[in-house]
Order: sequence, then structure tokens, then C-alpha cells
Amino acid sequence: MATVATLRDLVSALVDSAADQSELSGVRANMESFFERVADSSELRDVLLSTVFSIEEKKAVLGDFLEAVSSLEITRRFLLLVLEMEKVSALLGSREAVLARLDEAVGKVTAEITSARDLSQNDVERLSAALRAATGKTVEVSLKVDPSMIGGIKAQVGDKVYDNSVRTQLERIRGVLSPS
Repeated sequence: MATVATLRDLVSALVDSAADQSELSGVRANMESFFERVADSSELRDVLLSTVFSIEEKKAVLGDFLEAVSSLEITRRFLLLVLEMEKVSALLGSREAVLARLDEAVGKVTAEITSARDLSQNDVERLSAALRAATGKTVEVSLKVDPSMIGGIKAQVGDKVYDNSVRTQLERIRGVLSPS
């Protein structure tokens, strides 16, 4: 009897196996590299997604690629399984979700910080430390400037938003003062 596995099942198995082998960080780096290289190489992407090439030809191309970039054995086995199960398209379309799942397993989150002006390195370090304390995880910071905020900052970590912008505070005051 054939087993039907979803991409989510495969990624969960990858994360569990990588954790068991203490290879989460390496697998995360391998997967990010894979996604970047496939995005940069239309030839590689075309072969992996093609219906013209046989599975054996695709496996040979993918195997050569993974060997050239020195991927871990666990990453190689995962990607070959994804290929065999014809889930490459789904994997490529799930880049952010896959990397986020690996980041979560590693204990890392990305915080998108938006401010009205460029922040100093000291400000970024203080915000990163505060977010690390709030989340209990390693925080990778992504910075954006939005002058319409007037002042303050807004930080988004996953689906949680910490908004201390002047624009939001003014909107709250306006809401309180406006007749309903």
C-alpha cells in the first residue's frame, strides 16, 4: 500500500531527524542555500520541475548539485525524497514556511522593525535584546524605515506586533476623542 505524505509531513520529519542528529543549523543553512541556488538558476529549476526528464535524470542532476555545494547527508536524502514524491514545486513555493519551521526548531525568530528614521546600531542592539527577552529566542532583525510613522517603532515577530509608533498613538487618541 502506498503512503501519501504531505510536504508538511516531510518537513516535520526533516526537522525531527536534524534535531536528533544535532544538525538543525546545518540543515537550515543547506535549505537556504538550496532555495537561493534554485531561484538563481533557471536551468536547475527547469530540470527539477520538468516533465521531460526522467526521475533518474533529475536525481542525478540534484545529486551532483548537492555534492558540489557540500550538503549534509540528511539534507540530500530529504531533497531526493521530495523529488521522488514529486513535491519539488510545492517545496519551492513553501520556501518561507520551510525556513521559518527550521528557524523555529533552532530557536530563532525574525523581527521586522519599522521606524520613522534610521536607527543607530545601539538602538538596534537594545531592541534586539528586548525582543530576545520577550520571545526567549535568538532574534534576527530586519529593518525598515517608514517616515509616515512620525516617530516610535513597530516590531513584528511572527504574528505578534509590538506597536509603539506615534501614528498609532495618535489614531488611538483620535478614536477616544471622536464621537461614536
